[in-house]
Amino acid sequence: NINRGRDMKNNKGFTLLELILYISIISIILLIPMLKVDILHNYKEKQELKEFVKDINYARNKTITESIPHSALIDINRNTYTIYKQDHPVKKIVKNKKFSHGIKLKQLSIEKPEIKFSLSGAPDNPGTIILENKKGKIVKITITPATGKVNVYYND
Repeated sequence: NINRGRDMKNNKGFTLLELILYISIISIILLIPMLKVDILHNYKEKQELKEFVKDINYARNKTITESIPHSALIDINRNTYTIYKQDHPVKKIVKNKKFSHGIKLKQLSIEKPEIKFSLSGAPDNPGTIILENKKGKIVKITITPATGKVNVYYND
């Protein structure tokens, strides 16, 4: 009986509290990289959206400064846009971009999928471009008549 007591004292094992603590620590360690990936994807989505707005403004500003019409062609089916420079008699591609980080072109509330800017910077086709991010949040980009100002609205 005395030997049995000694064996019980030397028995090496884990208590329930130790197991819960161990599992919690491992879970936290495994969660950190997943959070970093999510933050990285959100950052890339925002950068892609900023680049799109910047490119529309680029087309408008280049039209004004160079007195050569520029345009932005938006292709919802391919989830792309192309910036053109109208070098008569042909259009030259300045930039072609595919949304690849979660942004999706959803809808255009403009007559044609191409926004051409006049020499004064006014768009011939003002309206709204509706996009959606990976989480399903809607982003609206409006191009105002007369001025061609580009505004971004986030719907949370």
